[in-house]
Amino acid sequence: MSILAATAAVCLFGCGKKAQNTNLEQGMALVEQYDFQGALECFDLARLGKEDLQLTSRGEGLAYMGLGDYAAAEGAFLESIQNAGNTLTALEYDTNYYLAATYMKQGKYDDAEAIYSAIIALKRKELDAYYLRACVSLRKNDYEKAVADFEKAFSLAPDNLTLVTDAYVEMEAAGFGEEGKKYLSDLMEQKGKKLSDGERGTIYYYLEDYQNARTYLDGFLNGNDASKSLILGQTYEKLGDMNYATTVYQTYLSGNNPDAAIYNNLGMCLVKQEKYEEALEAFEAGIDMGSSDYLQELKYNQIVVNEYLGNFSQAKSLMEAYLQSYPDDAKAKRENEFLQTR
Repeated sequence: MSILAATAAVCLFGCGKKAQNTNLEQGMALVEQYDFQGALECFDLARLGKEDLQLTSRGEGLAYMGLGDYAAAEGAFLESIQNAGNTLTALEYDTNYYLAATYMKQGKYDDAEAIYSAIIALKRKELDAYYLRACVSLRKNDYEKAVADFEKAFSLAPDNLTLVTDAYVEMEAAGFGEEGKKYLSDLMEQKGKKLSDGERGTIYYYLEDYQNARTYLDGFLNGNDASKSLILGQTYEKLGDMNYATTVYQTYLSGNNPDAAIYNNLGMCLVKQEKYEEALEAFEAGIDMGSSDYLQELKYNQIVVNEYLGNFSQAKSLMEAYLQSYPDDAKAKRENEFLQTR
């Protein structure tokens, strides 16, 4: 789940709750900007100023999640829940979802499952809880239980293609890809002619039928749908046509608002073609957009491309800043060890 979604929830339930929550609100603004260290400093001041403790500890949890410190995030979310009122609100439900996410990140699957089950007991039609509990079951290698929850989620949103494709991705990662494809095939059969070309092309992409995916998605080349353009580009990547995949991404960016995911894929496409200068421009353009779910990945890729270009001094400087923002990134730490030898 996106940290920004939680930011919106905090603003809905917390901003303005108390006029003196100045540091808290500034901290949440920094979370939205992905400045997690700065946010924690604000939350420290909020504590000193005795600002709303439920929201302050919740904000700390979001910042720690952004930094990859899931144990600290767990503690912060638990404190937030302990300081909530006796009446369950949407804010408490949301905080519990984030607490469960920290358990998932730490491999505490039983704890995460307990939270999702508790939510389901209170809200029998809570689609997200069924879906996420299914993901937990996959981690525990309980395929039958996962299927039961996925199917319950599908029944609550029978026309939600994204839900089915997300479930397939989870099943594939857990080693049940072929079983997951059955749900995609069933959806295609059930909806039949009601499927749009974009939906059909997307399903073919996940079914790894890239020729058909291209057939149905090619019409989106000059469109303004970022998600379809992204899948179309990825389809050409899977077909081994990096040049045309690059064209897909560049065409979208030339005629539409910037998109961080497409900048990132464009950059990686260019890296595969050894066009490192152009790749660097793409990554930097994505970074210049500011806050996004792809910001960390873009910054890491920026460092790697600088290495490819022999800009080791710049790469070291960028890595130092990167590790300050993402200190628990094990992959970056290994890369940093290599950089120190250059």
